[in-house]
Amino acid sequence: MTDICIIGGGAAGMTAAICAKRENPAREVLILEKKNQLGKKILATGNGKCNLSNTSCEGSLKVLDFFESIGVLTRTDSAGRIYPYTEEARAVQSALVSQIQLLGIRVDTCAEVICVEKQRDGFRISLANRELYAKKVLIACGGKAGPANGSTGDGFRFARAMGHKVEKLIPVLTAVEVKEDTERMDGIRAKAAVSLFFHKRKVFTEAGEVQFTRNGISGICVFNLSRYLLIPKGSSLANGFDDYRIEVDFFPEFEIDDLEKLLIKRQGDGFDGERLLQFLVRGPIANRIIELSKGDMKATVKLLKAFPLTPSGVRGWDFAQVTKGGVCMDEVDDQTCQSRLTDGLFFAGEVLDYDGPCGGYNLQHAWETGMRAGREMAK
Repeated sequence: MTDICIIGGGAAGMTAAICAKRENPAREVLILEKKNQLGKKILATGNGKCNLSNTSCEGSLKVLDFFESIGVLTRTDSAGRIYPYTEEARAVQSALVSQIQLLGIRVDTCAEVICVEKQRDGFRISLANRELYAKKVLIACGGKAGPANGSTGDGFRFARAMGHKVEKLIPVLTAVEVKEDTERMDGIRAKAAVSLFFHKRKVFTEAGEVQFTRNGISGICVFNLSRYLLIPKGSSLANGFDDYRIEVDFFPEFEIDDLEKLLIKRQGDGFDGERLLQFLVRGPIANRIIELSKGDMKATVKLLKAFPLTPSGVRGWDFAQVTKGGVCMDEVDDQTCQSRLTDGLFFAGEVLDYDGPCGGYNLQHAWETGMRAGREMAK
């Protein structure tokens, strides 16, 4: 029997373990991690730089205090994104692991949990080759995004077995696939604005760098758009995206009339025919627009301001950064992260029904819920 068992040694799990042990050093804390090392997914975040948080997050200062306490100095960029000062994800992972070792927290790696069951005096945790017992359990084993790093949805199975509702799981913060042929534009990047329409109503728009791929579009603004690309209730994967439309605006700084005047002037200056869009957009994009507009000026302007794409889906779990959906938040105390259904059961991190945009919001949620759960479990 251990006092506190944490299933999942990722961002939320490690933070919870540290906060629990600091809150009450007498508590025995055990982390079970099914991969061969703690914090494997942290190493892949922020393209290896680990975007810890964002100044727009309400609890960002608490998170910064926590990381300062384990020796991680941070820096903030002009967009409010907070990184470790070295901009190295490994520094964050190493600092957490070092603190866990310093506090004497037990860690079992390569320890895959099969099931969790409530007992009269705690919980029984079954692994492949043994059983453990704990007074309190934290489920912090992530969602389904990035299964190579250990997130395969185990936590949702444990939650359902305990009677919790799990909201529909969807891969988000990922590239979008489209029906149109984009292979000739593969690898082309453009500063633009992307907008998503559902039944002709705009539901999302954001400016940023758009990257065309062999079968769609990618980039941070596209990742954020993917959070709104949801299959309507009653539809299937085959027809669930039929009522959506994406428009790419290659000239978000220009009104459509001003852009038309610019092109007319260019024509007068000798930039006509295939040369009309030269130096304005990349060659493959220009060629596609000229091909679609058939040289018509108004059609060309419209395509520059609202290049149409028809989404057919998003890249799957292997490519997604975050899971949309998860354990229903109504069934979890938001201040303590304890289950409202089962005393002594806690949830933290991506297993909960929360997803934020790119920019540190999802890691902020992991750290913050881990801190709350850890401190409460130590009481």
